[in-house]
Amino acid sequence: MEYIASGNEMQKIDAYSIKEIGIPGIVLMEKAAMAMEEEIRNRFPNTATVVIVTERGNNGGDGLALGRLLMAKGYQVSFYEIGGVPRASESYTIQKNILGNLGVTLCDELPETADLWIDAVFGVGLKREVQGIQKQILEQMNRKKGYKIAVDIPSGVDGSTGQILGYGFQADLTITFGLNKIGLVLYPGADYAGEVVVKDIGFPEEAVAHVAPAALTYSHQDLLGLPKRKPWSNKGTYGKLLLIAGSNNMSGAAYLSGKAAYKSGAGLVRIFTCEENRTILQSQLPEAIMTTYSTEEEAMEKLSEAICWASVIGIGPGIGQTILSKKMVKKVLAEASCPLVIDADGINSLASLWNENDTTSRELYEKYRGKMILTPHLKEMSRLCGQSVSEISGNLIQTAKNTADFEHIIVLKDARTIVSDGIAPTYINMSGNHGMAVGGSGDVLTGIICGFLAGGLDPLEAARLGVYCHGLAGDRAAKEKGYYGLMAGDLTDYLYQVIH
Repeated sequence: MEYIASGNEMQKIDAYSIKEIGIPGIVLMEKAAMAMEEEIRNRFPNTATVVIVTERGNNGGDGLALGRLLMAKGYQVSFYEIGGVPRASESYTIQKNILGNLGVTLCDELPETADLWIDAVFGVGLKREVQGIQKQILEQMNRKKGYKIAVDIPSGVDGSTGQILGYGFQADLTITFGLNKIGLVLYPGADYAGEVVVKDIGFPEEAVAHVAPAALTYSHQDLLGLPKRKPWSNKGTYGKLLLIAGSNNMSGAAYLSGKAAYKSGAGLVRIFTCEENRTILQSQLPEAIMTTYSTEEEAMEKLSEAICWASVIGIGPGIGQTILSKKMVKKVLAEASCPLVIDADGINSLASLWNENDTTSRELYEKYRGKMILTPHLKEMSRLCGQSVSEISGNLIQTAKNTADFEHIIVLKDARTIVSDGIAPTYINMSGNHGMAVGGSGDVLTGIICGFLAGGLDPLEAARLGVYCHGLAGDRAAKEKGYYGLMAGDLTDYLYQVIH
């Protein structure tokens, strides 16, 4: 597990380290400069021409200190101070005076050429839009030839949301300090950041713990939390999953979800679908138990028995948006009490009921007796919460937190999928790639989460690990097959590599 800080949280960690623990700010600045200098020398061992562009805040002070260290190693460094900020910070003034004592003067104009362009203009504390002279200089820097490096965060990127505040620096590399930042992880900020390297500069663990960042991500170490198989066990030990999926001409969603659930360790998978899907699903996935229906009346009658059988239920992949799908969603909410995953058309059916002012469905949702996980993509989330897609995409974390609560977990699917129960730190997924942006990928995710639930994982952990493993499987598939032509079925084929 690795914390990811917002801009405000990072400022608090910095302030606590300085004011409460007593580490001088100038010491942290020097360590930041040393960390950047080491990274740059490793990447560009031959002396290069460097232009460092600053404003008069602490981010600029980091840039001045970096330049001094690079000069000592033989790099040809030029400094350009924009000077649009009326007052310089104390640490910036100290660094500028040191350069002056060494006989270094700042440029009057932005140099024309350089091998490395380093943005030390604005840091994570930026809240206003970039305008005026700062915007003009950033525009010029973006047009320059050469390798672009951002100090801590590209100027113009909101450190807490990843949104662009008017205009942003386009970096090839961002060297950030202490913790990764939300603005470097979420898009479009992630695009502006380029490659991100996190450097330890000595923020004490006590400072991080005091602030307690509200977001985190997973690393390979967290795979140790996957459900364990027991030597003394049988198929019943690993749960009975009822998967309500598929409709006429939509058998693929049921197949992908069911296969992914088995690949994720579920002991028994029972697919509840229309009779038209029986033959194809039995040939594709013979391990699954099949319960099929031909009429609405038969579906409602058989569904009650299936709900009683299940220890975990997943509903939605490929069920369509029909009167029957809405009735099935309501029935599950009314009669089930086990962990429940609602995906795709299950979410659309629920949103449709709410739009029809079906108060019973909303009451059943709010009072559901078990833990519930909803896995909407942005359009489904829009239908569910009544916000536009653009509003949601601009505020992914807060949207997920506002929609979730302790009993209802939201898995908001996007390039960076967000998992929240409204209380615990928000999970931001860092695995996966754009090759996974294909039909059926979400069905596989539903199956993985259901499989982990069946194996005994806590719902929040099943959602987090499910998203993480789903992305890792996509990364392994892309590594061998490439991004183009990647199919959802490939994810299940590589899932076993991740889990093992």
